[in-house]
Amino acid sequence: MSTDDRYEYIFRIFWPEHLCRPLTESGYLVGWILPGGAVVVACKASFANAVQINGYLDAFYQQDIASLGNSLGHGSESSASGSWTKKPMTSPVIVGYLSREGEGLCEPGPREESELWIDVFTARTQVGIREVLVHGMTVPGRAIVTLYDESIERPWHVYAAAPINLDLTAPDPLQTQSNVKDGETTLPHIIDYVNTASQLYTYVHSGDTSKLGEDTEDLTQSGLFWRIWTCILEIMTQALRAAETSTFGERAKRFSAVGQQLDLVVRRNMYVVNQWRTGHCTRRAGREQARCNAQYAGFWNSVWVTCVDVVLGCVAGVWLIMNAQSVADAAAHELKQHTVTSLEQTIVWLRGWPAGLKLNNGLDGFLAELFLWLIHFWTVVFQPQLTRHLRVVVAAAGWAGLVGGCSMQLAVLSDTLALATLHTYWFYMVATRIFHWQLVTLYSLFNLFRGRKLNVLRCRIDSCDYDLGQLLIGTILFTLLTYLFPTVLVYYLTFASRRLAVIMAQGLLEILLGLLNHCPVFYLALRLRDPRFFPSGVWYDIAPSRADRFIEPGWHLPGTPVHLSRDPIPLAARSRMNVTVVYMRSTPMPLSAMLFQYYQLWIQFSASYLSQGILRSLVVGDVIRPVQRLQHTMIPGLAPPSANL
Repeated sequence: MSTDDRYEYIFRIFWPEHLCRPLTESGYLVGWILPGGAVVVACKASFANAVQINGYLDAFYQQDIASLGNSLGHGSESSASGSWTKKPMTSPVIVGYLSREGEGLCEPGPREESELWIDVFTARTQVGIREVLVHGMTVPGRAIVTLYDESIERPWHVYAAAPINLDLTAPDPLQTQSNVKDGETTLPHIIDYVNTASQLYTYVHSGDTSKLGEDTEDLTQSGLFWRIWTCILEIMTQALRAAETSTFGERAKRFSAVGQQLDLVVRRNMYVVNQWRTGHCTRRAGREQARCNAQYAGFWNSVWVTCVDVVLGCVAGVWLIMNAQSVADAAAHELKQHTVTSLEQTIVWLRGWPAGLKLNNGLDGFLAELFLWLIHFWTVVFQPQLTRHLRVVVAAAGWAGLVGGCSMQLAVLSDTLALATLHTYWFYMVATRIFHWQLVTLYSLFNLFRGRKLNVLRCRIDSCDYDLGQLLIGTILFTLLTYLFPTVLVYYLTFASRRLAVIMAQGLLEILLGLLNHCPVFYLALRLRDPRFFPSGVWYDIAPSRADRFIEPGWHLPGTPVHLSRDPIPLAARSRMNVTVVYMRSTPMPLSAMLFQYYQLWIQFSASYLSQGILRSLVVGDVIRPVQRLQHTMIPGLAPPSANL
């Protein structure tokens, strides 16, 4: 509790909406008393006396500790890694008494022994606070009453002080134990108790402690389907681990999109079992329901993504299988046109002073003959084999779609594109090495004119005195390389642009793979159907319709006449506290927050494909290294391999 300048106590009372309805029977109010004058009222117990109610509340507290220990002991990836721990909540107690306007007060024992006691009454559809006692003594003060919806029939409707984290690879900030000083009560701490109020309500009105906090039957162990599925996943896990430890398996994931996608599919299916256990099979406390909601939505989103992927793959696969020959012929024609014919035409065009740029005839002829010979070698040795087996590749892509979905077909297309443009990668490597060597040599000769040289040991430029012979040779070499540089630059830009085009094409396929592997179809559908499933914070409504549920304070002195026609509430039952009423409403998560996976994909794509490193490599003539893949973003414990060619 806190005080203002007049030393009046300020009590923060969190009141459930179901206690604002007309009262049929008086009873004790049960809930939690928190530091700082905060009281969370859960429900009313009118079926027993104070001693029996305290016994029920103690049993509820013991079951809450057991439930928390079970949830932290298994089925929680965060507890396994030790990233967060959460202390048990305090025991619920009797916090007051709710009576009708014409009835008397409760027995004096609990009223006088309680640390904080709220004396409340109802008059028709309104609620009034007579007084608040602290250790049995009436104290003057004000009450800030916060109405909240308990959602008894929908326990998945919870409050959250901050947006729940749908990214299951990161620790949930709502589950992280904050450093709160003794005597302080923060909003996240209060919301934990508000979310547990519905569970306490259900327990108090049922009186059954056997099912409270008890794990439901683990479907992964009992059902025949889940037993078979678990065995299959275990076999796949062992095979995957054996493949990962081998050199071939590591290279397959690193250089092949098919190997990467197979690894992702197997790992995603294995993780689905953990998501099912956390989101369905394990009963959670109310304060853990937000994290459980994220697991539940993550599980079904994985199922829907797999179904959509398989459906699209089946449609495309059937079409590819039925038209394998025509697709292979069209693909062979396009590959020859864009990777051989157009390249030959470009090299021939470079031999004839392209765009009016006068190149060195000797070097231009040498480079043109070199690359034309490499193209001829490719068309004689490798391209016939690729064209001959292209129909088999198309059919294999079709069957891959029937088994692994459309994402597997995109992975096959990415690997096929890498193999079909392998010769352009060779040309790019040759042109890059020549350009880089000439650029480094020109820089060294330029330092010679300045009287400088590179100190290799200290990695710096030092002064140096050169004799006349060295300066003469340096001048001749610098002049020759300067006149040859435009020719080398033209060929380098030609093949570097083609290399960038291939990289961007592979990047586009990576984006499509990311869209399929992380499509938030279930997140968006569930958000539109039930906005409260994804809480994103709270906001307070001070509308008069909510404030009318509590009676205005009456400061009439004894003996003051009461006009029954206007005020039918007896004077003895009138409220003696100044009450401020607000309504706490859950803020649903915006739809844009459901696309966080795509935001992560864009960050990875821009960092890999639109980075300054690629631009620098292009300018100085360094080889543009393979970039990272984008598929692994939503499965905990997976790091993306380096890349493909």
